[in-house]
Amino acid sequence: MRDAKTALTGATVSVGTASSSVATNAEPTSQATNVDPAALPSLLHYGTTWRLLGWWTVAYGASSWIIEYLFARLDPSARISLLFAFNRVVYAVVWSGAIVVAIIATERLPVTSTRQIGRILIHVVVCLFVTALWGVVAYYACLAIVPGWQALGVARMLASTSKNVLFGYGLVVVLVHITLRVRLHRSQEVMLLRQAHLAAQAQLQVLKLEMQPHFLFNALHSISALIESDPAAANDTLVLVSDMLRHAVETARVQEVSLREELATLRLYTQIQQVRFGERLRLFWDVDEDVLEAAVPHMLLQPLVENAIKHGVEAHSNAGKVQITARRDGDTLRLSIQDDGPGYRAPSPRRGAGIGIANVKSRLFQLYNHEQSFAVAEASGGGTIVTISIPFMRIDDRGSAGPMDPELTAVVAHARSVDRQRASMS
Repeated sequence: MRDAKTALTGATVSVGTASSSVATNAEPTSQATNVDPAALPSLLHYGTTWRLLGWWTVAYGASSWIIEYLFARLDPSARISLLFAFNRVVYAVVWSGAIVVAIIATERLPVTSTRQIGRILIHVVVCLFVTALWGVVAYYACLAIVPGWQALGVARMLASTSKNVLFGYGLVVVLVHITLRVRLHRSQEVMLLRQAHLAAQAQLQVLKLEMQPHFLFNALHSISALIESDPAAANDTLVLVSDMLRHAVETARVQEVSLREELATLRLYTQIQQVRFGERLRLFWDVDEDVLEAAVPHMLLQPLVENAIKHGVEAHSNAGKVQITARRDGDTLRLSIQDDGPGYRAPSPRRGAGIGIANVKSRLFQLYNHEQSFAVAEASGGGTIVTISIPFMRIDDRGSAGPMDPELTAVVAHARSVDRQRASMS
């Protein structure tokens, strides 16, 4: 048997380190939720933007080409051929380039306040430059590839197109600004949701970490009662405590585990108490096979069983039975812990501040909100029964803490064999 003091010391130090680390890492950020527009990915980084721009260019170019040709047929003096009307396709292609410039300029220098006079003036200058460049590029492109295009000069081109280009480019800049505002709003919503999630996770971690020193204090108290009367039993208990604490470190970040693993951890704790109380403590496990893979909060049952032993078995000499029950009722998992003590309404010399019960209630509400219930009542045959109802969901659908390590599995197997031996002797 390994040295119990060394094992316990190492496990305790690990728990303290893991607790402070988890509490620090889980602390929610309090930074402002304002999102910098420059931090958003550019619209041009998305393939959807380019596909929409491409389809718009094709649709606008083809439709305007056909419409100009058909309307020209209504006026015989216009003399616009189908090939000459192709200039509308050239316009569409040049417009797509202007739209890309508008997106880049708006994303680089977004106007988020009327006080940003400098940025507004820059957009005005860019708009005038794009208007002039649009006329020049469109003129020479049509001159090169459109049959029948007359060389009337760039000035004539600008005079006939500048108003439409100024309006169109300005409209695109406004639409990009609207899109940017919507994206900023959605990013802020996502950040707020993420911070709320981190805050909830941090609270859950704090609630879970409260159980470790609470359990350690109670376990050491149990060991102190055995040191003088039964040193061998005290040493065995220290080994089991170190196993539980080491397992707590390994699952420090896990909120939910399978009921099978939760019961395995609980058996370690009951084995510790069995060393102390001996045959007086009678444990009954009434668990259906089909609920063993159900997701449950980690370290949910241990404080409830601890309360049953503390206020039932330990405080009253005629009590000693603790029954753990797990059933599935449709989409609900029902768990219950029952003892044969005098009942929860009876005065108990062991009654304390109730950290374990308050912790369990808080964690259940944080994890399941109003889909859970927690009730303490007088058992029909005497004693106290605690009943918990949570949504039934298999751990495979929620994610698990991973398989238990071989050493813990061996300890659990040993605990079960001892249970069977005691049951056969009684």
